[in-house]
Amino acid sequence: MKGIILASHGKMADGLLDSLELFNGQLSQVQALCLLPGEEIPLFIQRIQKAVSQVDTGDGVVIFCDLLFGSPCNCSSVLIKDTKMANKVDIITGMNLPMVMEFLASRERNISSDEIINVGREGIQDFVDIYRQSKIAKEK
Repeated sequence: MKGIILASHGKMADGLLDSLELFNGQLSQVQALCLLPGEEIPLFIQRIQKAVSQVDTGDGVVIFCDLLFGSPCNCSSVLIKDTKMANKVDIITGMNLPMVMEFLASRERNISSDEIINVGREGIQDFVDIYRQSKIAKEK
């Protein structure tokens, strides 16, 4: 089973992990890493490397990052430049609750990055529009 790292600017990763545990209870092979103001980038890279070694049981790790080309993403990219780690690590940016929940529910079947990303995109909707459309449909 693949390990999971949630990496963000500020405490978003902690909050996301808290929400995931609300739905799923205590999670194994999952860690949140929060890059806080003033933290040195080399130290954050070391924390990522340590977290990967802690959550990887041999099947690899998916690192979910908050922003494409943000510091957590860029720090994670150091791992894919390492020949020993390149095939063990996937990095997906723009993390949101639906995508990580889907991955948790299906990580034993090796869900593809494309599938995870599509779930994340599908979770972004204009609720008011959906509500209005369903109300119109009910009136017909």
